[in-house]
Amino acid sequence: MTEGYLFKVIVVGDAGVGKTSLTIRFAHGYFIDSYLMTIGVDLYTKNVDLGIGKPIKLQIWDTGGQERFKKLRPLYYKGAAGGLLVYDITNKNSFKHVKNWFNEVQRYCGRIPLILVGNKVDLIKDRKVSVAEEKRLAESFKIPHYRTSAKTGENVNDVFLKLAKFIYETSIGGKNI
Repeated sequence: MTEGYLFKVIVVGDAGVGKTSLTIRFAHGYFIDSYLMTIGVDLYTKNVDLGIGKPIKLQIWDTGGQERFKKLRPLYYKGAAGGLLVYDITNKNSFKHVKNWFNEVQRYCGRIPLILVGNKVDLIKDRKVSVAEEKRLAESFKIPHYRTSAKTGENVNDVFLKLAKFIYETSIGGKNI
C-alpha cells in the first residue's frame, strides 16, 4: 500500500450559509435542497489526487454554526490542518461574522491554511456582499478567496482541492496513513 496523507479540514461559518451543502456536494457529488441543521459536527471523507504520487484523504469536519455549539467547537478544531471560512453572499451578517470565525479558528488552531468562501453565487441577483468587500477581507486575512455554489457545483471541487494543495505545500497537519 502506498503511504499517503490524512488532512483534517474544518468548515466553519454561521448557520445557514451552506457549509453542509458545500461539503456534501464535494464529498458525494450532489446537492440537498432542504436545510439540514448540523448538530455539533458531521464528518465526511474524500480521497483526492494532487498529482504528488501519494494519496491524500480529506477528513472534513462540518461544524454546527449555531451559537449553542460554541463551547463544543474547540474540541472539533483540534488537529485541523486547514479550513474553509464560509459566508452566504446574500446574507451581510454572515459576512460580518467571518472575522469572528477567523479569530476563533486561529485561537484554537494557530495559523493553519484557510480559504474564505462566499457561497450561493447562484443567487447573484440577491447579493448583499460586494466583490470589493470580499477581496478586502481576504487580503486583510492574507488568505485566498473563492465564490462557490453548492447548488450548481461552481468552484466547489476547486476550493477543496486548493485547500488540500495549500495544506500540502505548507506541510501542516499531514499524517502518513
